[in-house]
Amino acid sequence: MSIRVKLYLSYVAMVFLPLVLIIAFIVFVLHAGGMQDLREYFKVEKEEKTNQSLIYGEMKYVIENDADKLSSSGYMDHLQARLAEQWAGIIIAKDGVVNEVPEFLRQQSPHENWQAFFNRSPDSVSFNAFKFQVNAISFAYPDGRDGKMLLLRRNDVVPYVWRPVGALIFSAIVGLTSLLLTYFVSRSIIRPIHALKTAALQIKDGDLSQQVVVTSKGEVGQLANAFEAMRVQLKQSIDQSLQYEENRKQLLSHISHDLKTPISAIKGYVEGIMDGIANTDEKRERYMQTIYHKANDMDQLIDELFLFSKLDLHKIAFDFKTMDIGKYLEHFLEEQRFDLEKSGIRLHYDAPDSQMLIAADPDKLGRVLTNILNNSEKYMGQQPESDEMSVQVSVKEWQGDVLIAIEDSGPGIDKDDLPYIFDRFYRAEQSRNSETGGSGLGLAIVKQIIEGHGGTVWAEHAEQGGARFCLLLPKSVPVRTVTDHEEHTNH
Repeated sequence: MSIRVKLYLSYVAMVFLPLVLIIAFIVFVLHAGGMQDLREYFKVEKEEKTNQSLIYGEMKYVIENDADKLSSSGYMDHLQARLAEQWAGIIIAKDGVVNEVPEFLRQQSPHENWQAFFNRSPDSVSFNAFKFQVNAISFAYPDGRDGKMLLLRRNDVVPYVWRPVGALIFSAIVGLTSLLLTYFVSRSIIRPIHALKTAALQIKDGDLSQQVVVTSKGEVGQLANAFEAMRVQLKQSIDQSLQYEENRKQLLSHISHDLKTPISAIKGYVEGIMDGIANTDEKRERYMQTIYHKANDMDQLIDELFLFSKLDLHKIAFDFKTMDIGKYLEHFLEEQRFDLEKSGIRLHYDAPDSQMLIAADPDKLGRVLTNILNNSEKYMGQQPESDEMSVQVSVKEWQGDVLIAIEDSGPGIDKDDLPYIFDRFYRAEQSRNSETGGSGLGLAIVKQIIEGHGGTVWAEHAEQGGARFCLLLPKSVPVRTVTDHEEHTNH
C-alpha cells in the first residue's frame, strides 16, 4: 500500500472511527437509561417536561380554588403517583412543619433530613446523579394556616455528570484514535526507513554482506528493493574488482616466472656468443636459432597474455556471423593439415551429412581450434616415436546444439588434472618442461571464447586412449528474408 493511500485512509479513519465509537457510547448510555432509540430520549425529555408543566398547572389551580384537596390523602397520593411517573414530587409543610414527603423522593434520598431540606429550600438539588429543580409555592389552607410546598422535578433524563464525562470520553476517543492511527501509520513508514538507514550506515562502513529486508510495500518497499539492488550491484562490482585484482596479481606472478626462463636462456646464449664460447659458425648458428625460438616463445606468451586479459575483462568484441560449421571446419582443418603432418600427426575429419548453422566469430573460433590442436600436438610429442599420432575431428547435432569433438592419440590427461586444465596458468605435470610446456593460457583462452559464444567446453578421456576436447555451441536458426511480395503483408 502506498504512503499516499495510507495517509488518506488514516485521515478518513480519524474522522469516522471516533464517530462510530461515540455512537456506540451513546447507544450504551441510552441502553443503560432503559431506552432503545435516540429519538426516545428526546421524546421522553419533551413529554416529561410537558407532563410536569400540566401537573404543575393543575396543582396551582387546586391551590387557588380548592385548597381542601391538599388535605385529602387520596388526592395527594394520586397526585404524587402521577408526579413520580414524571420524576417529580411535592414536599408540603403546614406552619413550617413538613407533613408530606412523597415515596419517590424518599427513594431518591433515603437518608435525607427533609425538614432541614425544607428549611433551606435550595433552588436545585442532586439525587442519585440526577439534578432536580426546586420551586417553592406558598398558599393558605381554608382554616387560615400557612402552607408551603416545594416542587422537585428532574431537569434532564440523564445524570448531570454524564455530560462532562461524555465530553471527556469523546475527547479521549478522538485523541486516542488519532494517536493510535498516527502511530501505526508512521511506524509502517518509519521502521522501513530505519532499516534503510542501518543498511546505509553498514554500506558506508564497507559492509555489503547484510541484506536489506523490508516487508513494507508501496513507495518504501520500492525504495528498499532499489536499495537492495544497489547493494547487490555494489557488492558484485567490488567482488569483481577484487577478483580482477587477484587475477592481475596471479598474472604478474605467473608471467614473471614464465618470462624469466626464456630471458635467462637468451641472456646465457648471448653471453656465450660475446665471451667467444660459440667459436664456430655451427655453434653460433645453433645459439642464434635458440635465441630466436626463445624470443618467439616470449612473443607468443605476450600475445596470449594480452588476449586473455581482454577476454577476462570482457573488453574484446565478438563479430558473430551465421555460418555452416561443417564447411568452416573443412576449410580450417585443410589449412592445419600440412603443419600437423610435418610433425607426423595425421588429421581425420568426419564431416556432417547435413548443414549445421551456428552464430560464431570465425577468427575467435579459429583461435580455439588452433589452441586445442597445439595442445594435442605438444602432448603427443612426448610419446615414443614408434607410436602413431593422429587427431580425429567430428561434428554432430547433440541435444539441439552442435557438438565439436577433437580427439587425439596422445597420452591423455590424468584424472586429477581434468577439472583444472581450463584454469589460467594450469599445466599438467607432463608439460612442465621448458621445451614442451605451454604458457598455461591456451585452454583458458579456449574456455573464455567458447563461453563468450554462449557454449560450454570440457575434456574427457577418449575411448581408445588420449584426450577428447568437446565444444558445445548453440545452434542458429536461419531467418527467412521478406520478399517484395510479402513486404506489406501483415503476418
